[in-house]
Amino acid sequence: MTTITDAVNALRRYQDAAPWRLAELVALGDELLAAADAAPDKPTTERTLRFYVSRGVVHPPYGRGAGSSWEYRHLVELLAARLAQHAGETLDAIAAAREALGERALERQVAERLGPAFFRPRLMRDSAVAAVPSRPAGTEWYRIAVGDGAELHLAATHPFLSDAARLGTVVSHLTGLLQLPAQES
Repeated sequence: MTTITDAVNALRRYQDAAPWRLAELVALGDELLAAADAAPDKPTTERTLRFYVSRGVVHPPYGRGAGSSWEYRHLVELLAARLAQHAGETLDAIAAAREALGERALERQVAERLGPAFFRPRLMRDSAVAAVPSRPAGTEWYRIAVGDGAELHLAATHPFLSDAARLGTVVSHLTGLLQLPAQES
């Protein structure tokens, strides 16, 4: 059973992956929400994040222009905002809560709202992958969605499962590689 401390610690592993560029932060936020089965109705855009900054929902980045960087605190604030909006809260209420809670309390709230689905990839037993001969019998496997119709399969003993930052980077890259170009009309 995942405790809140486990959830916060798993979320904190993303600290090592910072800083991010604007597009990277937006993509990572949506990937983490999707992994927690809390994906927003519409993907987060760079414009959305800039709007959040203008409304005080997310702190401004460090630096200006193309050289600006986004840190772990921005990731937590973005996740908090998207989760709160999904729950029907207004931007003013979200901004006020961010100020009132402080960084650690907000981080804890995000970890609680993401829930255990985020911190534990779905387990897939051998029976589900019997057609793959290179997998020894009795091995447990985890499946992680990386796109429409695509999954990354990792043995339960794979080191990426205990390193959320590295796993997040791999999933992010695979997701980007698997995105289909927009259809021209």
